[in-house]
Amino acid sequence: MGTVFLRGNSWVGEYKDRGKVVRKTFGKKGVITKTLAKEMLNKLEQRVKLKQYDLLDAEIPTFTEYGKEYLEYQKNVKKIRSHDRTKQCIEHFERYYGNYLLSDINAEDIDLFKQGRLSEGIKQNTLARELQVIRNLFNHANNRNKFFGKNPVSESGIQYTNDKKERVLTIDEEKSLLEVSPRHLKHVIQIALNTGMRRGEILGLQWDWIDFEENYIYLPQTHTKTQKSRKIPINEIVRRILLERKLLSGGSQFVFPSEESKTGHLNWLRRSFTTACKNAKIEDLRFHDLRHTAATRLIESGIPLHAVAKLLGHSTVRVTERYSHPEESVKKGTDILGRYNHILS
Repeated sequence: MGTVFLRGNSWVGEYKDRGKVVRKTFGKKGVITKTLAKEMLNKLEQRVKLKQYDLLDAEIPTFTEYGKEYLEYQKNVKKIRSHDRTKQCIEHFERYYGNYLLSDINAEDIDLFKQGRLSEGIKQNTLARELQVIRNLFNHANNRNKFFGKNPVSESGIQYTNDKKERVLTIDEEKSLLEVSPRHLKHVIQIALNTGMRRGEILGLQWDWIDFEENYIYLPQTHTKTQKSRKIPINEIVRRILLERKLLSGGSQFVFPSEESKTGHLNWLRRSFTTACKNAKIEDLRFHDLRHTAATRLIESGIPLHAVAKLLGHSTVRVTERYSHPEESVKKGTDILGRYNHILS
Protein backbone atom coordinates (compact mmCIF):
# COMPACT_ATOMS: atom_id res chain seq x y z
CA MET A 1 0.00 0.00 0.00
CA GLY A 2 1.50 3.33 -1.06
CA THR A 3 1.64 6.56 0.89
CA VAL A 4 1.08 10.24 0.17
CA PHE A 5 3.19 12.95 1.79
CA LEU A 6 4.28 16.56 1.36
CA ARG A 7 7.69 17.30 -0.09
CA GLY A 8 8.26 21.03 0.05
CA ASN A 9 5.01 22.50 -1.24
CA SER A 10 3.95 19.52 -3.38
CA TRP A 11 2.05 16.29 -2.77
CA VAL A 12 4.08 13.20 -3.58
CA GLY A 13 2.94 9.59 -3.89
CA GLU A 14 5.20 6.65 -3.10
CA TYR A 15 4.41 3.15 -4.37
CA LYS A 16 6.02 -0.03 -5.70
CA ASP A 17 6.29 -0.64 -9.42
CA ARG A 18 8.01 -3.74 -10.85
CA GLY A 19 9.94 -4.31 -7.64
CA LYS A 20 11.14 -0.73 -7.25
CA VAL A 21 9.96 2.08 -4.99
CA VAL A 22 8.69 4.94 -7.15
CA ARG A 23 7.87 8.49 -6.14
CA LYS A 24 5.64 10.67 -8.27
CA THR A 25 4.83 14.36 -7.76
CA PHE A 26 1.11 15.10 -8.19
CA GLY A 27 1.01 18.87 -7.81
CA LYS A 28 1.20 21.85 -5.51
CA LYS A 29 -0.56 21.94 -2.16
CA GLY A 30 -3.64 24.12 -2.60
CA VAL A 31 -4.03 23.08 -6.23
CA ILE A 32 -4.08 19.37 -5.40
CA THR A 33 -5.66 18.26 -2.10
CA LYS A 34 -4.41 15.30 -0.09
CA THR A 35 -7.64 13.42 -0.85
CA LEU A 36 -7.15 13.95 -4.59
CA ALA A 37 -3.48 12.93 -4.30
CA LYS A 38 -4.60 9.65 -2.66
CA GLU A 39 -7.06 9.05 -5.50
CA MET A 40 -4.28 9.61 -8.03
CA LEU A 41 -2.03 7.20 -6.13
CA ASN A 42 -4.79 4.58 -6.13
CA LYS A 43 -5.03 4.90 -9.92
CA LEU A 44 -1.29 4.35 -10.26
CA GLU A 45 -1.38 1.27 -8.03
CA GLN A 46 -4.32 -0.08 -10.00
CA ARG A 47 -2.31 0.32 -13.20
CA VAL A 48 0.58 -1.58 -11.62
CA LYS A 49 -1.80 -4.49 -10.98
CA LEU A 50 -3.10 -4.32 -14.57
CA LYS A 51 0.45 -3.88 -15.95
CA GLN A 52 -0.55 -0.71 -17.82
CA TYR A 53 3.06 0.46 -17.91
CA ASP A 54 2.58 2.91 -20.79
CA LEU A 55 0.16 4.91 -18.63
CA LEU A 56 2.39 4.62 -15.57
CA ASP A 57 5.36 6.05 -17.40
CA ALA A 58 3.41 9.06 -18.71
CA GLU A 59 4.53 12.36 -17.24
CA ILE A 60 2.47 15.49 -16.70
CA PRO A 61 3.50 17.88 -19.50
CA THR A 62 4.08 21.61 -19.44
CA PHE A 63 1.44 23.83 -20.96
CA THR A 64 3.64 24.43 -24.02
CA GLU A 65 4.15 20.70 -24.55
CA TYR A 66 0.48 19.84 -24.25
CA GLY A 67 -0.56 22.90 -26.26
CA LYS A 68 1.22 21.43 -29.29
CA GLU A 69 -0.47 18.05 -28.78
CA TYR A 70 -3.88 19.67 -28.38
CA LEU A 71 -3.46 21.73 -31.56
CA GLU A 72 -2.56 18.60 -33.53
CA TYR A 73 -5.70 16.92 -32.20
CA GLN A 74 -7.86 19.91 -33.12
CA LYS A 75 -6.42 20.18 -36.61
CA ASN A 76 -6.04 16.57 -37.70
CA VAL A 77 -8.63 14.63 -35.66
CA LYS A 78 -11.46 17.05 -34.91
CA LYS A 79 -10.70 19.07 -38.06
CA ILE A 80 -11.76 22.31 -36.36
CA ARG A 81 -12.16 25.15 -38.86
CA SER A 82 -11.11 27.73 -36.27
CA HIS A 83 -7.71 26.06 -35.76
CA ASP A 84 -5.78 29.32 -36.28
CA ARG A 85 -7.90 31.12 -33.70
CA THR A 86 -7.33 28.28 -31.21
CA LYS A 87 -3.60 28.53 -31.86
CA GLN A 88 -3.62 32.26 -31.11
CA CYS A 89 -5.45 31.71 -27.82
CA ILE A 90 -2.95 29.06 -26.75
CA GLU A 91 -0.02 31.30 -27.70
CA HIS A 92 -1.38 34.13 -25.54
CA PHE A 93 -1.69 31.83 -22.52
CA GLU A 94 1.71 30.32 -23.27
CA ARG A 95 3.36 33.72 -22.79
CA TYR A 96 2.27 33.58 -19.16
CA TYR A 97 2.46 29.90 -18.19
CA GLY A 98 4.15 28.01 -21.03
CA ASN A 99 6.82 26.47 -18.76
CA TYR A 100 4.38 25.48 -16.00
CA LEU A 101 3.28 21.87 -15.61
CA LEU A 102 -0.46 21.55 -16.21
CA SER A 103 -0.87 20.34 -12.62
CA ASP A 104 0.83 23.50 -11.29
CA ILE A 105 -1.58 25.97 -12.89
CA ASN A 106 -4.35 27.02 -10.49
CA ALA A 107 -7.32 29.40 -10.38
CA GLU A 108 -5.16 32.24 -9.05
CA ASP A 109 -2.92 31.91 -12.11
CA ILE A 110 -5.99 32.18 -14.32
CA ASP A 111 -7.05 35.33 -12.44
CA LEU A 112 -3.61 36.86 -13.08
CA PHE A 113 -3.89 35.91 -16.76
CA LYS A 114 -7.25 37.70 -16.95
CA GLN A 115 -5.81 40.86 -15.39
CA GLY A 116 -2.81 40.77 -17.69
CA ARG A 117 -4.80 40.31 -20.90
CA LEU A 118 -7.31 43.03 -19.99
CA SER A 119 -4.45 45.41 -19.21
CA GLU A 120 -3.17 44.71 -22.74
CA GLY A 121 -6.39 46.23 -24.05
CA ILE A 122 -8.45 43.25 -25.20
CA LYS A 123 -12.22 43.18 -24.70
CA GLN A 124 -13.97 41.04 -22.09
CA ASN A 125 -15.60 38.77 -24.67
CA THR A 126 -12.28 38.24 -26.45
CA LEU A 127 -10.79 37.16 -23.13
CA ALA A 128 -13.78 34.89 -22.53
CA ARG A 129 -13.21 33.14 -25.86
CA GLU A 130 -9.53 32.64 -25.04
CA LEU A 131 -10.41 31.16 -21.65
CA GLN A 132 -12.92 28.83 -23.27
CA VAL A 133 -10.14 27.40 -25.44
CA ILE A 134 -7.85 26.95 -22.42
CA ARG A 135 -10.66 25.31 -20.43
CA ASN A 136 -11.25 22.84 -23.27
CA LEU A 137 -7.52 22.09 -23.36
CA PHE A 138 -7.47 21.22 -19.65
CA ASN A 139 -10.56 19.01 -20.06
CA HIS A 140 -8.88 17.25 -22.97
CA ALA A 141 -5.74 16.69 -20.87
CA ASN A 142 -7.80 15.39 -17.96
CA ASN A 143 -9.52 12.81 -20.16
CA ARG A 144 -6.09 11.55 -21.25
CA ASN A 145 -4.57 11.38 -17.76
CA LYS A 146 -2.17 14.24 -18.47
CA PHE A 147 -3.80 16.46 -15.86
CA PHE A 148 -5.53 15.72 -12.55
CA GLY A 149 -7.81 17.75 -10.36
CA LYS A 150 -10.29 20.54 -11.01
CA ASN A 151 -10.06 22.59 -14.17
CA PRO A 152 -8.44 25.91 -13.09
CA VAL A 153 -10.39 27.89 -15.68
CA SER A 154 -13.68 26.50 -14.41
CA GLU A 155 -12.56 27.30 -10.87
CA SER A 156 -11.76 30.89 -11.83
CA GLY A 157 -14.81 31.31 -14.05
CA ILE A 158 -15.48 32.85 -17.46
CA GLN A 159 -17.33 36.14 -17.69
CA TYR A 160 -19.05 37.38 -20.84
CA THR A 161 -20.51 40.80 -21.50
CA ASN A 162 -23.40 41.60 -23.76
CA ASP A 163 -21.52 44.18 -25.82
CA LYS A 164 -22.76 43.11 -29.22
CA LYS A 165 -24.81 45.80 -30.94
CA GLU A 166 -26.91 43.63 -33.17
CA ARG A 167 -29.25 45.37 -35.54
CA VAL A 168 -31.83 44.41 -38.11
CA LEU A 169 -31.49 45.51 -41.71
CA THR A 170 -34.60 47.29 -42.96
CA ILE A 171 -36.12 46.52 -46.36
CA ASP A 172 -35.07 49.94 -47.69
CA GLU A 173 -31.52 49.44 -46.40
CA GLU A 174 -31.40 46.01 -48.01
CA LYS A 175 -32.47 47.46 -51.35
CA SER A 176 -29.86 50.23 -51.15
CA LEU A 177 -27.10 47.82 -50.11
CA LEU A 178 -27.79 45.42 -52.98
CA GLU A 179 -27.86 48.25 -55.51
CA VAL A 180 -24.32 49.39 -54.68
CA SER A 181 -22.75 45.94 -54.16
CA PRO A 182 -20.62 44.21 -56.80
CA ARG A 183 -22.14 41.00 -58.12
CA HIS A 184 -20.23 38.52 -55.92
CA LEU A 185 -20.96 40.53 -52.76
CA LYS A 186 -24.60 40.93 -53.75
CA HIS A 187 -24.90 37.15 -54.10
CA VAL A 188 -23.30 36.53 -50.70
CA ILE A 189 -25.60 39.06 -49.00
CA GLN A 190 -28.71 37.58 -50.59
CA ILE A 191 -27.77 34.05 -49.57
CA ALA A 192 -27.15 35.25 -46.00
CA LEU A 193 -30.54 36.98 -45.80
CA ASN A 194 -32.38 34.01 -47.31
CA THR A 195 -30.74 31.20 -45.34
CA GLY A 196 -29.32 32.70 -42.15
CA MET A 197 -25.99 31.02 -42.94
CA ARG A 198 -22.77 32.30 -41.37
CA ARG A 199 -20.22 34.18 -43.47
CA GLY A 200 -17.69 31.32 -43.45
CA GLU A 201 -20.37 28.78 -44.34
CA ILE A 202 -21.34 30.79 -47.43
CA LEU A 203 -17.85 31.61 -48.67
CA GLY A 204 -16.69 28.00 -48.33
CA LEU A 205 -19.71 26.46 -50.07
CA GLN A 206 -18.91 23.58 -52.41
CA TRP A 207 -21.04 22.35 -55.29
CA ASP A 208 -21.00 18.79 -53.93
CA TRP A 209 -23.03 20.03 -50.96
CA ILE A 210 -25.86 21.42 -53.10
CA ASP A 211 -28.79 19.29 -54.26
CA PHE A 212 -30.73 21.14 -56.96
CA GLU A 213 -33.27 18.30 -57.30
CA GLU A 214 -34.31 18.34 -53.63
CA ASN A 215 -33.48 22.08 -53.24
CA TYR A 216 -31.23 21.71 -50.21
CA ILE A 217 -27.77 22.72 -49.10
CA TYR A 218 -26.08 20.05 -46.97
CA LEU A 219 -23.42 21.55 -44.74
CA PRO A 220 -21.02 18.87 -43.39
CA GLN A 221 -20.00 19.00 -39.74
CA THR A 222 -16.47 20.06 -40.71
CA HIS A 223 -17.91 23.28 -42.14
CA THR A 224 -20.13 24.43 -39.26
CA LYS A 225 -19.35 26.28 -36.04
CA THR A 226 -21.15 23.70 -33.89
CA GLN A 227 -19.47 20.76 -35.69
CA LYS A 228 -22.88 19.34 -36.55
CA SER A 229 -24.10 18.81 -40.10
CA ARG A 230 -27.02 20.93 -41.24
CA LYS A 231 -29.62 20.77 -43.99
CA ILE A 232 -30.73 24.15 -45.37
CA PRO A 233 -33.69 24.55 -47.75
CA ILE A 234 -33.12 26.59 -50.91
CA ASN A 235 -35.81 29.10 -51.87
CA GLU A 236 -36.27 30.53 -55.37
CA ILE A 237 -33.94 33.49 -54.77
CA VAL A 238 -31.07 31.30 -53.53
CA ARG A 239 -31.67 28.76 -56.32
CA ARG A 240 -31.45 31.49 -58.98
CA ILE A 241 -28.24 32.85 -57.45
CA LEU A 242 -26.62 29.40 -57.24
CA LEU A 243 -27.45 28.61 -60.86
CA GLU A 244 -25.88 31.92 -61.87
CA ARG A 245 -22.81 31.17 -59.75
CA LYS A 246 -22.53 27.79 -61.45
CA LEU A 247 -21.95 29.55 -64.75
CA LEU A 248 -19.41 31.91 -63.16
CA SER A 249 -17.42 29.35 -61.15
CA GLY A 250 -15.34 28.17 -64.12
CA GLY A 251 -15.39 24.53 -63.07
CA SER A 252 -14.20 25.22 -59.52
CA GLN A 253 -15.44 23.04 -56.67
CA PHE A 254 -16.39 26.21 -54.80
CA VAL A 255 -19.42 28.42 -55.29
CA PHE A 256 -17.27 31.51 -54.61
CA PRO A 257 -13.83 30.59 -55.99
CA SER A 258 -10.74 32.77 -55.64
CA GLU A 259 -7.38 32.23 -57.31
CA GLU A 260 -5.71 34.60 -54.83
CA SER A 261 -6.81 32.63 -51.75
CA LYS A 262 -4.82 29.69 -50.32
CA THR A 263 -8.10 27.86 -49.67
CA GLY A 264 -9.31 28.27 -53.25
CA HIS A 265 -12.38 30.26 -52.22
CA LEU A 266 -13.17 33.75 -50.96
CA ASN A 267 -12.26 34.12 -47.29
CA TRP A 268 -13.54 37.56 -46.37
CA LEU A 269 -15.23 40.58 -47.89
CA ARG A 270 -14.38 43.19 -45.26
CA ARG A 271 -13.27 45.92 -47.66
CA SER A 272 -16.02 45.45 -50.25
CA PHE A 273 -18.73 45.07 -47.57
CA THR A 274 -17.55 48.20 -45.71
CA THR A 275 -17.42 50.15 -48.98
CA ALA A 276 -20.90 48.99 -49.96
CA CYS A 277 -22.33 50.03 -46.59
CA LYS A 278 -20.67 53.43 -46.92
CA ASN A 279 -22.02 53.96 -50.43
CA ALA A 280 -25.49 52.88 -49.29
CA LYS A 281 -25.21 55.26 -46.31
CA ILE A 282 -25.79 52.42 -43.84
CA GLU A 283 -24.07 52.81 -40.48
CA ASP A 284 -23.06 50.27 -37.80
CA LEU A 285 -23.83 47.19 -39.86
CA ARG A 286 -21.74 44.04 -39.48
CA PHE A 287 -21.99 41.07 -41.80
CA HIS A 288 -23.24 38.96 -38.89
CA ASP A 289 -26.23 41.33 -38.63
CA LEU A 290 -27.52 39.79 -41.86
CA ARG A 291 -27.91 36.49 -39.99
CA HIS A 292 -29.59 38.39 -37.16
CA THR A 293 -31.92 39.99 -39.71
CA ALA A 294 -32.89 36.63 -41.23
CA ALA A 295 -33.65 35.15 -37.80
CA THR A 296 -35.69 38.18 -36.69
CA ARG A 297 -37.74 38.18 -39.89
CA LEU A 298 -38.54 34.49 -39.46
CA ILE A 299 -39.63 34.88 -35.85
CA GLU A 300 -41.71 37.99 -36.61
CA SER A 301 -43.43 35.98 -39.36
CA GLY A 302 -44.51 33.38 -36.80
CA ILE A 303 -41.96 30.63 -37.49
CA PRO A 304 -41.48 28.61 -34.24
CA LEU A 305 -38.24 29.15 -32.34
CA HIS A 306 -37.22 25.49 -32.61
CA ALA A 307 -37.52 25.65 -36.42
CA VAL A 308 -35.43 28.83 -36.59
CA ALA A 309 -32.84 27.29 -34.26
CA LYS A 310 -32.58 24.23 -36.53
CA LEU A 311 -32.15 26.37 -39.64
CA LEU A 312 -29.46 28.56 -38.07
CA GLY A 313 -27.64 25.63 -36.50
CA HIS A 314 -27.99 26.81 -32.92
CA SER A 315 -27.10 24.26 -30.26
CA THR A 316 -30.16 25.18 -28.16
CA VAL A 317 -33.32 27.25 -28.55
CA ARG A 318 -32.02 29.54 -25.81
CA VAL A 319 -29.45 30.90 -28.27
CA THR A 320 -32.25 31.72 -30.71
CA GLU A 321 -34.39 33.45 -28.09
CA ARG A 322 -32.29 36.62 -28.26
CA TYR A 323 -33.76 37.28 -31.73
CA SER A 324 -37.29 37.31 -30.36
CA HIS A 325 -38.94 40.17 -28.52
CA PRO A 326 -40.77 38.65 -25.53
CA GLU A 327 -42.26 41.95 -24.41
CA GLU A 328 -44.18 42.15 -27.71
CA SER A 329 -45.39 38.57 -27.29
CA VAL A 330 -46.53 39.31 -23.75
CA LYS A 331 -48.45 42.37 -24.94
CA LYS A 332 -50.13 40.33 -27.66
CA GLY A 333 -50.96 37.71 -25.06
CA THR A 334 -52.69 40.19 -22.77
CA ASP A 335 -54.60 41.60 -25.75
CA ILE A 336 -55.88 38.10 -26.53
CA LEU A 337 -56.89 37.60 -22.90
CA GLY A 338 -58.67 40.93 -23.04
CA ARG A 339 -60.72 39.80 -26.03
CA TYR A 340 -61.73 36.61 -24.19
CA ASN A 341 -62.77 38.61 -21.13
CA HIS A 342 -64.73 40.99 -23.33
CA ILE A 343 -66.71 38.08 -24.77
CA LEU A 344 -67.53 36.77 -21.31
CA SER A 345 -68.54 40.16 -19.86
